[in-house]
Amino acid sequence: MTRYVLDRDHADKIRVRDESAWDFRVLGGVLERVRRAAHAYLVLDQRGFAVEGRFMVRSAIEHAVTAQWAYLTPDGIDRLEVKMIQARLDYAKHSRNLNDPEWAEVIAGIEKQFPRTRSGIRKPGTPKFTGAGQMLATMDATGYLQRAYAVLSRVGHVSDQAVTDYFMTEADGTVVVTSAPAEDFDLEVFHTIATCCALAAWVRARLEGDEQSIELASSQGLLYRLDTHLDPVQRRFPNEEKSGTGAPAR
Repeated sequence: MTRYVLDRDHADKIRVRDESAWDFRVLGGVLERVRRAAHAYLVLDQRGFAVEGRFMVRSAIEHAVTAQWAYLTPDGIDRLEVKMIQARLDYAKHSRNLNDPEWAEVIAGIEKQFPRTRSGIRKPGTPKFTGAGQMLATMDATGYLQRAYAVLSRVGHVSDQAVTDYFMTEADGTVVVTSAPAEDFDLEVFHTIATCCALAAWVRARLEGDEQSIELASSQGLLYRLDTHLDPVQRRFPNEEKSGTGAPAR
């Protein structure tokens, strides 16, 4: 078993199944971001900033669904690694000092990290997150997460909601700017962040081979696994039952 230490005062030690070690190396931080986003949302909610906390919920959807896609689709882990390496490469090229010859070595070193097929061809990265036929639409059979993501994006981007959230008309017709936006749909937002936690917790429990945590994540009445509607060829674990609550066969 491989030991990983999550930096929570260096006290939270977990053991990951050897066959899941590389999966955890790629997904561990992605899954942890979901947990942190949920914590941040709760802190902001308690301090009267629930609407601002919706930025965190939108981020949690993206990270939780990406982790599910990478873990549950064939070659998904390698494709997510390609995306991450490409982001690192783009950042290095953008930051490059053309007068510094060491940058060429740095960039060449990053380019060597891309996973490749047996014939030496670089593997593709992940599909785009949103859009017809893309990651979110592929994994979200019910459309629930797509709708939530679209609504939360209106808060995260400059949109008409920046006007409608902060302006109101009083009885005498005076238009005023409110000190805080209305906190409508808070229960729906809380349900969404809870769903993200279930999605992330289930993947992590699988990587750890923790049957108790798998059962806990899958028994909340929330979405916890997003591949069961896919064709077998699109599934990394096609022989698992549709309920898919157990750990993968060893």
